[in-house]
Amino acid sequence: MLLGPLFLGLFFVGRVVYSTLFSWWYDPWRQKRANNSLWGDVQSNLYFLTSRGKLVKEKHIHIHPFDYASIRIVFDNLCFRFTRGQRELNITVSPSRALEDSHHLDCVIAALDSRDVTELEPVANLYDAANIVRPRLDALNEAFSESEYPEFRKKLSQEKELEGVRTRQHEWELNKALYGNRIRRL
Repeated sequence: MLLGPLFLGLFFVGRVVYSTLFSWWYDPWRQKRANNSLWGDVQSNLYFLTSRGKLVKEKHIHIHPFDYASIRIVFDNLCFRFTRGQRELNITVSPSRALEDSHHLDCVIAALDSRDVTELEPVANLYDAANIVRPRLDALNEAFSESEYPEFRKKLSQEKELEGVRTRQHEWELNKALYGNRIRRL
C-alpha cells in the first residue's frame, strides 16, 4: 500500500535529477545521433538526391519523441523531408521556396502519374523511395517549379480530397464491421 506513493516519489525525483543534470546535453546529442543515422541511410539509398542536394541544417535541434529522426534535403525546386521512427517512414515533398506547403510522397506521385494513390505500392523503406523517386526526379522538379506548381497544386488538392473520401469510407466500413447494426441506432 505504501509502495505506490514511494515509487511515484522516486519517479518524480528521478525525473528532476535527469532534467537538471542530463537532459540539457544528452537529449540533443541523442537527437543529433539519430538524425545523422537517418542522413547516412538516405545518402546510401538516395545518392542521386544527396549528391546534388543540400542537407538543411537546423538552427535549433528539435527533440523528437521516442526514436524519431528527421532531416530535410533541398534539391533544386524540391524539399524532401524524411522522418523515421517507431518502424515508420514518412516522406513529404514541398517546394523549396514554400517549405510549409508539404505533401506526402504517395499523393505527389499519384498526382504526377495521374493515377489513384491506391494503385501505388506503399513506400516501406528508403530503397523503395529511391525506386519511386529516381525515375521521376526531373518530372518532380519541373512540377514544383514556380511556373508549373500552381497547376500541379490543384491536382494535389484533388488527390487529397479523394484520399479524405476514401478514409471516411474505410472508417465507415470498419465501424460497420465492428459494431454492425448498432451504428444505425446512434
